Amino acid sequence: MYPILEKRVLSEEACLLKVEAPHVSKAQPGQFVMVQHEELSELVPLSILSTFEKGFTCLVKAVGRATLEIFHEARTFHYVAGPLGKPFPVRHYGNVAFYTYSWGVAPAINVAEALKAQGNKLYLVHLSEDFYLEDMAYRVFDSVSHSKEIQIVDADLVISVGSNQLSKELVALYPQKDIISMVNVHMLDAVGLCLVCRVLVDGKQRLACSDGPWFYAHSVNWENLLIREGAYAEQERIALEEYRKILRRKSLREEVL
Repeated sequence: MYPILEKRVLSEEACLLKVEAPHVSKAQPGQFVMVQHEELSELVPLSILSTFEKGFTCLVKAVGRATLEIFHEARTFHYVAGPLGKPFPVRHYGNVAFYTYSWGVAPAINVAEALKAQGNKLYLVHLSEDFYLEDMAYRVFDSVSHSKEIQIVDADLVISVGSNQLSKELVALYPQKDIISMVNVHMLDAVGLCLVCRVLVDGKQRLACSDGPWFYAHSVNWENLLIREGAYAEQERIALEEYRKILRRKSLREEVL
């Protein structure tokens, strides 16, 4: 078992976790973990926000049954695998523009802190209504904008996190600019066996779990990824609704008692 040392609720659907898992403590910027609440729970990939001597912190946004279960019930994790994925290529680029959506702000902050240490100037444009970790973002980035529309930034490198659709739009807006994007994909094992997280990069199959999760956005087939992103939408909707029924029944029993 891996204890959750702290759980800080950020909203009705998001929380910040501090997890004791010493093997993750040496994670490099941009890597992630796979966690499992209980033995029969679904495995969930989570981006690492920060590390400490005995583990890591991460942001959990409840978007499906497994993440909602973690949000409401998790006090420990049955399983934690990591660090996983290839680290972000950290070096001096110059001016770096980050575009984030929802939970994407957490891995963006993780990478931004490393880029800041290399002397880069950092700009953040956050594009969803929910803006988690806002105070931390203002401490890390040189400029922060919370907007409903994409703003063009004069940058040497563009980074996008949190939305495949956002990454696709940035490719069109920055046709000549290097863009590095974290792909948003389903994962089952994160060790390259299930092939669920495959991504078409320059026409070839790559795996987000082992070759990614960071790819140069102009090389990614975003249309294919967006189609596959919704492949299990109905099953996910049903599973989420069933779990919400369980939560409602549990709440009614507690009221009676």
